[in-house]
Amino acid sequence: MTSLTVEVSELVNKVTLASKAAATKAVKPILACFLFDISEQGAFVQATDLETSIKAKIVCQSEDHSTFAVDAKAFYELVRSLPDEPANLKFENGVLEIKCGRSCFKVATLDTSEFPEISVSDNGNSLTLERATLLDMIERVLFSAATDEFMRNLNGVYWEIGNGFLRLVASDGFRLALAEEKVANETESGFLLSLKSMKELLSVLANCGDSSVTLNYDGNRLSLTTSEVETVMRVVDVDFPDYRRVLPAAFRCKAVVSKNDLLEALKRASVIAKRGSESVRLDVTEESMLLSSKSPDFGEVSEEVSIQKEGEDITAAFNPRFLTEALRHLHTDEAELNFVDGTSPLQINPLDVEGYLYIVMPIRIV
Repeated sequence: MTSLTVEVSELVNKVTLASKAAATKAVKPILACFLFDISEQGAFVQATDLETSIKAKIVCQSEDHSTFAVDAKAFYELVRSLPDEPANLKFENGVLEIKCGRSCFKVATLDTSEFPEISVSDNGNSLTLERATLLDMIERVLFSAATDEFMRNLNGVYWEIGNGFLRLVASDGFRLALAEEKVANETESGFLLSLKSMKELLSVLANCGDSSVTLNYDGNRLSLTTSEVETVMRVVDVDFPDYRRVLPAAFRCKAVVSKNDLLEALKRASVIAKRGSESVRLDVTEESMLLSSKSPDFGEVSEEVSIQKEGEDITAAFNPRFLTEALRHLHTDEAELNFVDGTSPLQINPLDVEGYLYIVMPIRIV
């Protein structure tokens, strides 16, 4: 008989983390389960959908060694319904007994022999960085990834490690986001993680209390390890487009503008834009940027925003949502808009282009 005693809040926390990787439409019943592994190394709960695996360490008191699997959805609902006090779990003869307060459950378990072993080779490309830094990088680019799962080469985030930098790049074909950070690693690697895996990774990082995390890539999978959670993700076997071809080499106009002023102007212009062509025209002149949009059925709008300009006058049109989402992910009071011409990508970044930038494709002016 295997027994463990654990605070319900701790059990809920670790089961919630693991549930992100549990398969919802499993061909094999075992993939819809949590695997519990109690050994000399501690007690762990794990789930996988074969694309992502999450293994969380449970802080508890345990006796004896054993493994068992239970239906993930039912077990998750069960532990969330328990009172917030210590719970005792006993596994014997294929049955898991859960006692908490005046409640007692007896839950059927599954054979664990078919639960897949998912791991990353120790000989992979490894690096350690601050958890908050990686979390920030992911949040800055994730919104630009394509949401259509059929666009496999864009439905995720591209990771590039090399020359002392980690770069994350996401694009849906209409805009691109790039974030980079210096790292103590010179080995070169490049791979794509699916949008699903990235969202699961984001959740793990957001709920992790560690100050740093370790990444390891072996050519097929990426693992992210903290003191209490190990997340293993399979990379997508497709080629990410060469994002460098989209990055403008030179600019003919630079406009520095208050981020909040431009956001407010775009908010008002969008009222008309979404009832018309879904575009806002930008006329950049010496001291101002004129935003305008027209709707045949609703009306029109124009508004000036003060700017500091270098270079030529420019006229271009963009989807206001793409501009707004990029600006909201800048952590500075001022934004720098760099134009080539009215038909080339616009680069948006904080002053001095440190750490991240956004590219937005223009819309043809009718």
